[in-house]
Amino acid sequence: MNKLRNLLIIQIVSGIFIGLILVIASLIMVSDLIENQQIDNTKLVQLLADNNIADDPKLLSQQIKEGVAVDYLTIRDKDGNQLYSYTRPDNQRAFLATVLESVDLYTKPRTVSANGGTLIIEFHSNYKKLLSPFLNTVIAAFLLPIVIIIVSFMLFKSYIKVTFVKASESIANLIRQFIKTKSIDASQAFKHFPIQFSSTITAIKQLSKFVNSTLSEYEKSATELKSEAFKDSLTDLPNRTKFVEFFETEVTNSDKANPFGVLALLRATELQHINQSKGYQEGDKYIKGLSEILSKVGDTYNGAKIYRLNGSDFGIVIPNITAKEADSMAQTVHSRLNEFMRTSELPAIGSMGIVTYSKEKPLGELLASADTAISLAQTKHVNAWHIHKDSNLTQSATSAFGNQNWRQIIDEVIAKDNVTLLFQPIHAANRGSKAYTEVYSRFKSDDGQVLPTASFLAMAEKLNRVVDIDRLIIEKVFAIIKSKSMADKFFGINLTPASVHNEQFMIWLERRLLKEANIATKLIFEISEFGLQQNVNSSRRFIDMIHRAGSRVTVEKFGVGITSFKFFQELKPDFIKLDGSYTRDIEDEKNNQYFIRMIVDLSHRIGVNVLAECVETQEEKHVLEKLFVDGCQGYYIGKPGPL
Repeated sequence: MNKLRNLLIIQIVSGIFIGLILVIASLIMVSDLIENQQIDNTKLVQLLADNNIADDPKLLSQQIKEGVAVDYLTIRDKDGNQLYSYTRPDNQRAFLATVLESVDLYTKPRTVSANGGTLIIEFHSNYKKLLSPFLNTVIAAFLLPIVIIIVSFMLFKSYIKVTFVKASESIANLIRQFIKTKSIDASQAFKHFPIQFSSTITAIKQLSKFVNSTLSEYEKSATELKSEAFKDSLTDLPNRTKFVEFFETEVTNSDKANPFGVLALLRATELQHINQSKGYQEGDKYIKGLSEILSKVGDTYNGAKIYRLNGSDFGIVIPNITAKEADSMAQTVHSRLNEFMRTSELPAIGSMGIVTYSKEKPLGELLASADTAISLAQTKHVNAWHIHKDSNLTQSATSAFGNQNWRQIIDEVIAKDNVTLLFQPIHAANRGSKAYTEVYSRFKSDDGQVLPTASFLAMAEKLNRVVDIDRLIIEKVFAIIKSKSMADKFFGINLTPASVHNEQFMIWLERRLLKEANIATKLIFEISEFGLQQNVNSSRRFIDMIHRAGSRVTVEKFGVGITSFKFFQELKPDFIKLDGSYTRDIEDEKNNQYFIRMIVDLSHRIGVNVLAECVETQEEKHVLEKLFVDGCQGYYIGKPGPL
């Protein structure tokens, strides 16, 4: 608008300048006209004076005034005596005459003589009739350029306004079109744009390319993020979410008439043992090795898909094969697992449960059946598999046979005390912090073969023998403390949820602790957060009993579930042990650092000590101590071993 205003001022000044030139030219032209008129009037007055025979000044003046319009008339004798005088009033003079006179363009009075010089006549013509119409012409000549300029400017301003409105609407339509279609049709979009907006058109095209490029990058990033969200970071395999999505789209809601195939679950039974005894880095190598084995086997089957469902479970989906064909696949996996076991020097690698799927079988039931099939596979031999073919797995003959084998193995372990205890220290962060040594259990069969700990405890719980196993471990700890005179040291003993919520076990444990009061004060019982949540009232009674006996309680695997601090304030545990997923690479995980710092602050307020497990590097230990945890446990601090 400032530019338009400046343009208007320039146009008006230019118009006035041009008008002044026109006026001056007109005044010069008028001056010439009135000069000619004065000459003609002079000739006429001279003629009247020459014809004045009577020598009567009054008569002569009347004749002159009748013949010539004058502003001024004087008649004198030869001696200079004034005989007649007339002056027209100023208000009767033409305005233009005054203007011409002021610029010295007006005519001067003229003098003529009569009767041989006896009368001297001096006069000045009046040009009102000549000047009045011409004044209007001069005014029009002056104002016309200004009027034209103003009208032109108003028309120009109106045109600019209309142009801007159209351009604004066009740009708005382009934006709406781009929002709707994510593209701009350049041939049509800029068809009605004024040529003056060429730079704007170029900028919009550039903006369109930039936005399209940015959107493409964002969409690519979103696709990558989505891919990452559906992918296991360690193995690059699709995760459980992708697994569920596959079943929903390809099986449950499939358009195919009768989709069928097999679903196999492979459980990495040694993962927990490896993580605890060798560290998480070795555990990662173990999981990667399993994923490579399954991927190679899956590549030999058309349409096979491999998933990592959770920390220790892999899912294998092979469409369009039968249970008989699945048995051949399982044998291949078994051979590769045995080879992996030999090279990695592990007692076992994993067990596999296989079920057939169809459109009529819900995914939940398939997973439950496959999980039970894994338990049955664990009763056979190392790295075994089991294919479920019956509708009721728990009542099948195979199931009974498997349970009987496991029951025999568990009974032998209990009867012959085939339990070895390993000890892993927890390093106190400072002198004021409380810490202890955690006890781990390893079970052996009659022939000396090490049994998979997780599988052994799972089957013991399934067969209702886990309480007996916990009793055996506690008695073993008491015996070692007594035999080695270690009543001055503190030991942590893991208890299963089944034992914690068993009334008979609670009665037995209370009596045992009261009997060995000097040792009871040195014991800390570890129960998982999930186990406590299963029965809050029973958990509260158990912890109260432990405290009455002088022992203490640690809630392990803390942070995996969703538990309020009000719950822990009511239970009043002595320690909480953070799940290893929070401590791994803690130096790079800002969110985990914030979570741990918050947990430490809240725990200390209610008198609970915070421990961190799975500490495998000096950097992790340093960061955790800076977060004021009370103790660290892990491969870096010390590996589980005999006393």
